[in-house]
Amino acid sequence: MIIKKNEVEYSKWWNQLIQDGNLVDIRYNIKGFFVWMPYGFSVMKKIKQIWDDLFKEQQISEMYFPLLVPEEYAMKNSSWWSSFKEQAFYALGYFDTEKKLFLRPTGEPAMYPMFSTWIRSYRDLPFRIYETVSAFRNETKSTKVFVRDVELGPWYEIHTCHATREEAEKEIELAIKMNEKIFEDLAIYPLKVRKPKVDCFPGSAGAVEFYTLMNDKVVENGSCNNLGQAYAKAFDIQFIDSDQQKKLVWQTCTGNGERFLSSIISNHGDEKGLIIPPNIAPIKVSILGIKIAQGNPEIEQLIKNLGVERDRIQTAYAEDVTSIGEIRYKTERMGVPLRIEIGPKELASKSCTLCWRDGTKEKSTFEVVAEHIKTGFNKMQNKLYIETKKELENRLHKCDTIEEAKKAMIAEIGWCGKEECANWIKHDTGKDIIGMVLVKKEKKCIRCGETGETTYVSESY
Repeated sequence: MIIKKNEVEYSKWWNQLIQDGNLVDIRYNIKGFFVWMPYGFSVMKKIKQIWDDLFKEQQISEMYFPLLVPEEYAMKNSSWWSSFKEQAFYALGYFDTEKKLFLRPTGEPAMYPMFSTWIRSYRDLPFRIYETVSAFRNETKSTKVFVRDVELGPWYEIHTCHATREEAEKEIELAIKMNEKIFEDLAIYPLKVRKPKVDCFPGSAGAVEFYTLMNDKVVENGSCNNLGQAYAKAFDIQFIDSDQQKKLVWQTCTGNGERFLSSIISNHGDEKGLIIPPNIAPIKVSILGIKIAQGNPEIEQLIKNLGVERDRIQTAYAEDVTSIGEIRYKTERMGVPLRIEIGPKELASKSCTLCWRDGTKEKSTFEVVAEHIKTGFNKMQNKLYIETKKELENRLHKCDTIEEAKKAMIAEIGWCGKEECANWIKHDTGKDIIGMVLVKKEKKCIRCGETGETTYVSESY
């Protein structure tokens, strides 16, 4: 966990790490855009594979909707459109066209007009789909790779329609569990909150937001939104129920993407570079042969016996001190969980040195190395998860006064829900109200003293 009070210094570390780690190249000459490098994209694909498998297991079907959205679709929900029209990228053809088009900032305006044509009867419900795409928002604030980009992606969006409110609420519970599972594989313990109504999608019934740590702030990292019937009303998504009555569907949506990767960098990165948790590492093991001829049959046999997929094992050979140092440096910057070093003496005794990315080392023989690796990966995965949980808990402080709240990185206070109290809290602490505890817990408002809810405030990106 890197904490740099100077935001410029942190941004410099961030950009250096993602480039030295071969994740992306940020030199693309449009603000908020970058080029995914092969290694970075392979990390992102491992994360994507987790959500693909989860959604398939829950029988959520994958689809793909067009990148371009006609303005007439967006205008069906004026409150949504008023939030995004200034951030939209408009598509202009060479010739005048009949339709005014823009690139999707979120999926709703492209999806929901189609939902209204597909859903006719209660037999069509529940309707549960997702897509993995890019979204585009003309970000006017400063950008930060993987945190605030102009092109957001790869990004998944789950959208569901249900016959009853209760079914929609159960879907939200499932969405929360799926997000928790993804974060477990990322070895990150997130903060979960109920978002205030003012921060939810217009007309929605509520939302649960996941937050992860980033330097001395927090960042939104996945939302589970109970949309109620507001969007169904705007886009005319109705069905004939079993009682032959026409009714509006109840909807949910949830989404996230590259910000998962941002949480790995911010929570696990150190001064040496990345640390990629074993569960999602595209390269789990790097084998360094020191003064050994390439293609050595004993090392090739060792690779087969490691119990690790061949495409997640990297091999390199070095003859001198300089090249040995370069290979070690590269694997550390890329966050490879384990480097196995073998020299002539080790090869003769069929032994090796296991160099874990957390800095620990251990000796092993070829005979039992697979067992050591399996145990070591589990330890590393759990260690990283526990460390982020401790870090989050260390930052949470129960505060009864505004002075206490000012000092806390994440302050747990009471808030009555009134806008004037929220504005006062933000002004006096310099922090944002990010949400209430998941299970409602009464606490007197830190400003007015009226009965309110236990609420978190923190600086956020």
